[in-house]
This record gives sequence, C-alpha cells and structure tokens, in this order.
Amino acid sequence: MTVPQPDRWDLVFKRDDLTVSELREASSPRLADGEVSLVVEKFGLTTNNATYARFGDSDIPFWNAFPGPEGYGRVPVWGFARVEESRHPEINVGDRYFGYMPMSTHHVVAPQVTPRGFADATPQRHFLHPWYWHFERAGEPDALDDRRALVHPVYPAAYTLADMLQRQAANGARSVLVTSASSKVAIGMVEEAAARNLGLRAIGITSSRNVAFVESLGLYDTVAAYEDLATVEVTAPAVFVDGTGEAAWRLAVADRFADDLVNTTLIGFTHPGAAVPPPPGLRGPAAEVFFTPAVEWQTAEEEGPENYYARYARSERRFLESTTSWLTIEQAQGPEAIADVFGDVLAGKQPPDVSYVLRP
Repeated sequence: MTVPQPDRWDLVFKRDDLTVSELREASSPRLADGEVSLVVEKFGLTTNNATYARFGDSDIPFWNAFPGPEGYGRVPVWGFARVEESRHPEINVGDRYFGYMPMSTHHVVAPQVTPRGFADATPQRHFLHPWYWHFERAGEPDALDDRRALVHPVYPAAYTLADMLQRQAANGARSVLVTSASSKVAIGMVEEAAARNLGLRAIGITSSRNVAFVESLGLYDTVAAYEDLATVEVTAPAVFVDGTGEAAWRLAVADRFADDLVNTTLIGFTHPGAAVPPPPGLRGPAAEVFFTPAVEWQTAEEEGPENYYARYARSERRFLESTTSWLTIEQAQGPEAIADVFGDVLAGKQPPDVSYVLRP
C-alpha cells in the first residue's frame, strides 16, 4: 500500500549516519508580523551540500541552521523559492527569490529588505556568515534556470579564486595546479582565468575515471590522475588550489612541488575522506583556507557592490552558457528521489558531467 505524501514535509537525515533518512510531516505555522512563508520551488545538489552535512557539527554547525528532530538534521540547499504567504509590507505573494533553505517543501523567513533582495532576520541562523542568510531577487525561469540553480551557489568560489589567481599572476606565478579538477568550482575557476588571459599554465589532477572528461573540456594544459602525480611537471612559480580536502592528496602535492609553490589555497571538500583543518607537516608556503562568503563580501565592499556584482553576473552567465556543451542536467521530484540523489553525491557516485535539479 502506498502511503500518501503530506503536502508539507521535511526530509531529515540521521546526523551520525547520513545514509538514513526519514520523511516528516511539517505543520503550517501561523506567521508573525513581518514574516514570510516561502514554498521551495527547486534546488541543485552538489558536493557543496554533502560538505554541509559532513561538517554539520563542526566549528560551523550547519545542522543548527535548520534544526530537525533529535538526532536528525535538515540538509541545507541553495535554490529558488516563491512567496506563498506574506505578512511583510514590501514582500509580495508570488515574488521569486534564490537563497539558502532546508530540504523541505516550505521555509519561513523574517525579511529585512536590501538592495538585492532581503536578509533573513531569523536569529537562529545568524551564527552563519550573512552570505548564507541573504536572499536574492530572482527573475522568472529562462533557458539557463536549472543550470543557475546548480551553479549559482558555487560559482562565487570559482570567480573569487580567479581574482586570487590574477593577483598571483601579476606577482609572477606561471602555473596553477588544481586537485578535484572535475569539480564545477575548479572548472569555473580555470575557465574564468583563461577568459582573463592570465597566462597561467593549468594542471588538473583528478580521479582516473574522470581523466577523459577533464581532458575533453580543453581547459587544462595537462591532466593527470592522482596516482600519476609523480609524472606531473609544473612551471614555477606555481599556485596550488586544493579542492579535495583530503590530507593524503594535499600532503602528496605539497611534497612533490614544495620548492615550486608560491601559494597554497585550500577551498573544497569533494572527497569523502575530507577534513577541515590543514594537515600537519604541509610543506611549501603556509596554506590559506579560502572562505568564499568572507572573500566575496570583502571584495564587494572594497570595489563597490554595484561594480562587483555586475562583473560577476557577466562572468556567471558566460559560464552557464558554456556548461551546455558538457553538463547534462537531470530532473527528479519528491523526497525519495532527493534522498537517492543525495546518497549518490555523498558516495561520490555522481559523474562530473551529470547533475540533478530537484523539486520537492
């Protein structure tokens, strides 16, 4: 017998065993003055979301953003939502926004209107950087809408990393070595660096099963599997950008190229064995942990938000259009499909040229 799916639900995962999920019926809250109820329209799932879950009880306790039942949590996602009910004078029913939400059908916020959308004034989420609780106004869906749902949460990292590479190139760097080279952040960063004509030789390191895909992009001058690291040569001075978060690969790269590196930047946690702190004994230049929200906000403040977000938007749109040549987007709907896709992302089973956009 098929159990009817409730109209309002939360998908929760066991915090100490992310392979276990449950569907919980959600109540319909009575809104206070100034509050708004959003209905979740769609969201993408990437390793970014797996990171939130894996490190949900870390120094940045992501589980606390959207609390779940005892022992369970709601995984944060980025996506589009529409206003279903509003008790805020400047937020209208039907308005569309992009922001940070739980794996649920609905989400209640307390908006404070900003030039680009609104900031959620709900206190329980204010332990996070404001980047996480700002919702951007979104237009009606266009041909790139599903791609935007996937890329928009991670492209700020690619774009601000390209800013970093531009500074390093100006100081004499001649190449960049990138682990997790098949990730969207890595691809976006290298594509943006090429668009800026920085003159950096790009070396991509990836898993053996992804070598052919990464080579097919035509963005990297050299592509190699992790196991073949000993055969890789860089053009010094070199920048090392690590997207794996895995100590073994960070140490291996640092040991192999310690004398050639002028910068080591730690950005991602794509591998299941990832750990937050830099591993002890990392040779070469002191590793810099790259926290995209802080970097983007500081850059926008220094440059002026209007100028920064205008150049960012032009770049993101170009990258979104470029993904049509290599990224296939699959769609699925409902909590069971969401749990299945999330399980594949956690296990590293999702191929780099296929991603999912999900609807509750």
